[in-house]
Amino acid sequence: MKISVDRGLCEAHGVCMSLDPDTFDLGDDDILVIASEQQPEDKRAVLEQAVIRCPRQALSLQG
Repeated sequence: MKISVDRGLCEAHGVCMSLDPDTFDLGDDDILVIASEQQPEDKRAVLEQAVIRCPRQALSLQG
């Protein structure tokens, strides 16, 4: 499955980072960085929560 961010929508509120700090982080320029777009199936539940709880709906999950 693949997680992606729409950088035009993301305002770096940090909800996704609080849910999964191994996947989401802020770069030096305060722009969201995803460690790897391809994620294992066992992370589906936490990634779905990140997508649902993103205040700007900037995250999407495919697959």
